[in-house]
Amino acid sequence: MKSALKITSWLSIILALLLVYYLIEELSGGMSVLEVDFIPALIILVVISNAVLGFYLLIGKLKPVKPLLVLQILIIIPTCLLIYEFFLKPPMGCS
Repeated sequence: MKSALKITSWLSIILALLLVYYLIEELSGGMSVLEVDFIPALIILVVISNAVLGFYLLIGKLKPVKPLLVLQILIIIPTCLLIYEFFLKPPMGCS
């Protein structure tokens, strides 16, 4: 279980960094911080808090327990789908 927590912690940190990079890229493209809706802002906060939780697990500030692993996995799955939507899915064209 300890190795699974390390893997999910690293994955949480990497996914949070990718999501924050995409957010910064969008904000530099002319979008204002005030234009960000409530739900995407909430999702960003959850993903970043999951990354902070993973960081604390990696440096040993939190004891590894099974509910933390389940929580991280439940946050990682939708985050992976969101990253797929942003980076890998081709834009849909009008036909």
